[in-house]
Amino acid sequence: MTFSCKNYLYDTDICAKLKTACIPGRRGCVLEGKVKLSEELQHRLNELEKKPEERGKPRQNGS
Repeated sequence: MTFSCKNYLYDTDICAKLKTACIPGRRGCVLEGKVKLSEELQHRLNELEKKPEERGKPRQNGS
């Protein structure tokens, strides 16, 4: 997939609007809610939304 965004800084891979790494579809992104995301990208977004202390913890299987 390719996309064009006026906020994407190609030389640094940064979103000028959010002042952070460009991850299409994240909260605040102009594409949020307008595109269908791949499973990999959705996983990255889910990880970003976790609290910092929850990131990196292994998932529990409920057993």
